Amino acid sequence: MFPMSLSKSIKNTHAVQSLRYRNNRLRSAQHQHGSMIVMALFAIIVLTLLAGTLVNMISTSSNSILYEVYGVRAKNAAQVGIQELAMASFPLGTGPQQCNQVIANSATFGSIAGFQACEFSARCTTTDINFNGEDYRYYRFSSSGSCGFNGIVVSRTLSVDAMQEN
Repeated sequence: MFPMSLSKSIKNTHAVQSLRYRNNRLRSAQHQHGSMIVMALFAIIVLTLLAGTLVNMISTSSNSILYEVYGVRAKNAAQVGIQELAMASFPLGTGPQQCNQVIANSATFGSIAGFQACEFSARCTTTDINFNGEDYRYYRFSSSGSCGFNGIVVSRTLSVDAMQEN
């Protein structure tokens, strides 16, 4: 084996290295004193910004859903106006009628669930035309529906054309 003096010098070298490592670790811990606060503040700020962004995205998403729902309601309100004019222009059991009128909400329209804050205005025009020696009646129906909430109004406009041979 190793002579005794060599073994002692290896042990002493190891002890000196161990002491240096401990001293360096202590110095490094003392040198880093307070950096944990900076890292914690950084993490808190980043997480707060992330949470704020997520809240903003959710709010924007819910607003777009509201606009979509009220847009569909406004479209349905406009469709009611066109249907009422079409029923007046093409009554059952009789021939087509001339249609040059403007109508607005019927009396019962506001009492329908989902349409309390909605209204419509519809108009129709009739024109008699001659095409290739044939007489036709051309109908143009147009209706605008609007629904509101919290001071915001969403509106949709629909148009339908029809032509009938006389």
